[in-house]
Amino acid sequence: MSSKLNEMPDKNCNEFLQEEAEVLKAIGHIVRLKLLLAIEMKKCIVKGLVDCVAEEQPIVSQQLAVLKRSKIIEGVRKGNTIYYKIIDPTVKQIVGILADKYNK
Repeated sequence: MSSKLNEMPDKNCNEFLQEEAEVLKAIGHIVRLKLLLAIEMKKCIVKGLVDCVAEEQPIVSQQLAVLKRSKIIEGVRKGNTIYYKIIDPTVKQIVGILADKYNK
């Protein structure tokens, strides 16, 4: 453990770790990980995500909602189409590492 973590007051440390645990819990689901990889590897609309992750549309929508509530992704509307992007920098790094590992 770094000295920085040891120097944090318990309350701040616990709050920080609780927030990070929630993010890790949100991405710790196979469908959500597949969605994040698909989003990171190419800009996808919902229809494209359904095809990319080979899941039914209601499941994809449900899992996208979890990721949005957790402030991990956001949708950008262009006309009638919504494109998703990862907005959490830590998750973006994690997904980038997974994408690199997957592509090896």
